[in-house]
Amino acid sequence: MAAARPQASAPFVNRELNGEQLLDELSELRNAQIAQKHLEDLARALHELEGRRVAEAVLQLKQLASNRFAGQPAIASLLVRWSTKLKSEVDVGLLVGHLERLALVSALLGAFRRGADRLPKGGRA
Repeated sequence: MAAARPQASAPFVNRELNGEQLLDELSELRNAQIAQKHLEDLARALHELEGRRVAEAVLQLKQLASNRFAGQPAIASLLVRWSTKLKSEVDVGLLVGHLERLALVSALLGAFRRGADRLPKGGRA
């Protein structure tokens, strides 16, 4: 009989994980004036988590929060908050994907904002 595959924990199967929740986190980071380069740095740092056991991933997230992102309290808080939700190895990969999407969506929104600023203002031409 085959062993049961590990299942994702509740926070990671929430249909709004990469929807409303992602947008709420983006808003929180934008309000804290987190630069895009820090989100990209976060996404790169998270690649080290791939394939890690839960305990290792939790420890690494907390170390990232207290060392590498200590100067960005909003990112550090986000990492600590998510570290408490990891329950299975499946969760680790899902968290990495979620936080990579966060950086990607932030970059896209930034590009849209810059583009919108270049459009002519007002009614008809």
